[in-house]
Amino acid sequence: MAVRRPLAAALAVCLLAALGLAAAGAGRARAATAYRATAPTPGALYRDGQTGRYLLGGTWLYRGDPRDVGLRRGWWRDDSALAGWRRVTVPNAFNAGNFSPASDAGSIGWYRRDFVVPRGAFPAYVTAGDQRWIVRFESVNYRATVWLNGHLLGSHAGAYLPFELDLSALRPGVNRLIVRVDSHRRAADLPPGPGGGWWNFGGLLREVYLRAVARADISTVQVRTLLGCFTGCPAQIVEQVSVRNPTAAEQTVSLSGRYGPARLDFGTARIAPGATWTARAKARLADPDLWSPDHPHLYRNALVLRDAGGRRLGGYVLYSGVRSIAVTAAGRLVLNGRLLNVRGVSLHEQDLREGAALDPAHLRRLFGWARALGATMIRAHYPLNPQLEELADEQGMLLWSEIPVYQTNSRYLAQPAWVQRAHAYLAQNILVNGVHPSVAIWSIANELASTADRSEASYIAGAAALAHRLDPTRPVGMAVKGWPGVPCQRAYAPLDVIGFNDYFGWYDAGGGGTDDRDALSGYLDFLRSCYPTKALMVTEFGFEANRSGPVEERGTYQFQANAAAFHLDVFATKPWLSGALYFALQDFAVGPGWGGGNPWPDPPFHHKGLVDLFGARKPAFSVVAALFHATRQIAPAPGSPGP
Repeated sequence: MAVRRPLAAALAVCLLAALGLAAAGAGRARAATAYRATAPTPGALYRDGQTGRYLLGGTWLYRGDPRDVGLRRGWWRDDSALAGWRRVTVPNAFNAGNFSPASDAGSIGWYRRDFVVPRGAFPAYVTAGDQRWIVRFESVNYRATVWLNGHLLGSHAGAYLPFELDLSALRPGVNRLIVRVDSHRRAADLPPGPGGGWWNFGGLLREVYLRAVARADISTVQVRTLLGCFTGCPAQIVEQVSVRNPTAAEQTVSLSGRYGPARLDFGTARIAPGATWTARAKARLADPDLWSPDHPHLYRNALVLRDAGGRRLGGYVLYSGVRSIAVTAAGRLVLNGRLLNVRGVSLHEQDLREGAALDPAHLRRLFGWARALGATMIRAHYPLNPQLEELADEQGMLLWSEIPVYQTNSRYLAQPAWVQRAHAYLAQNILVNGVHPSVAIWSIANELASTADRSEASYIAGAAALAHRLDPTRPVGMAVKGWPGVPCQRAYAPLDVIGFNDYFGWYDAGGGGTDDRDALSGYLDFLRSCYPTKALMVTEFGFEANRSGPVEERGTYQFQANAAAFHLDVFATKPWLSGALYFALQDFAVGPGWGGGNPWPDPPFHHKGLVDLFGARKPAFSVVAALFHATRQIAPAPGSPGP
């Protein structure tokens, strides 16, 4: 007998209560009766990046501010008192475990970390006047204001990408870093709020680092790998590095490095105080070992910064892959000249206990599920945690890298200030994540209006041009919604890849135009006729399942498994399709009142996942995995044996 009322929400609440996590932010919090400043620990949780990094982990302090009184009461001041503060660890979502409407709407929380500066961070030949420290926040949702020892350092808006600030008020002994986080999202934010397509977890959602900088800082590195052909041809490595002088004196520095066996020489520069040197170098690999999902070879790319006397000041290490990804004139996505027909999943970095502040074990578990499915591509509505991106590099997983321009109202697309913010976000994503060979596509939006007006067309054209200018080595895409009756869109002309979010047989988009799943095949053919030179992918297809029951009953595990198999079978009949991504890997919290097309919904949880809220695989997991593994997702390499 089918269970008619889903129990997931009730079970989740019981589990959280049993763990002592039901109160907002209480996941790892206890009263701060005693607190001692400690030094950050050397190293980082991901390997690509500058030398001289320190993880600012350990014990932090937190206090909620739902009435927004902290600024007026001076919580940012340099005050050692512990009253009102609780112990937490960071990353931290201050509303983890709280699925109330107020939690999703947003709140304000304050974080504090008392620390001492690590000893031995600088060589003896670097004087105190040339020593600097930088703090890096990997992701804060949504608005952050930062103080050090009562001095305002700066502010930032936007999650999922890092930001950095100079620590300009350091002192001997104890230093006090305080961060005010406001998670209220507005309609013009990225993603828009209040609410949105996934739960609004606020806080320091990823790690915080300190970085020791001696005289000059290697702030960013961009790597391009250029191939003339795919067998027997050399590869050209083109690197551009930003070296900033954060000191008050002119600095003379030189930069050199290696990309695998190839040498890189960027030369020498004199950098004025506060200025940045854009250093460029090229190298040649005579016989490159190409990166691909079935052979994810990585080269060690190490850079060294030296002073005028040739003494080491700092460095940067990353692991890069040589590969080429493009769209053919016939509208096919190719990697190293090999046709792609990827299968993959979308995911949200989310967990019942941790909220959106996932630790490395949770991130590895998500990635492991995707690998077990046989996926070769992962998509999210925002840039992924750098630990996931490095796993993708190492294990051969392609990434659809999207910025959170998510179902944005067209009126904002016509506002120059909004467009400027969206373009800045896109540019930073390319700058931060362009070093990863796993990133296959820069996606500029998800589900804008299906019939594009002038402002949407302008946004698409501008964003695509920006992405192509900043990184001409990758295609630019966008995920779109549509249904029978929506005409071909001229606005999509600047795109290289069009991702269709397919919910035939689930949602009744377009006044019932997608009710019948048997209409899916014909609609895909229509899209192909509209965009014959674009690479077409299915970027979403999925079905709610939170109970057992008849195969014809929406919302049952049996319905989900059957529907997923049907859609994958249809996709297999389209030899021109470049891939299909299931939505989503695991169930997650969306927002109060979420129904998702399920006749027995379980708000606020989205149940289209192949894995449930507690990590159990649904029956559809094995069905989808069998079809993913049976699909040739990348054509054989030249000279390799056939199937």
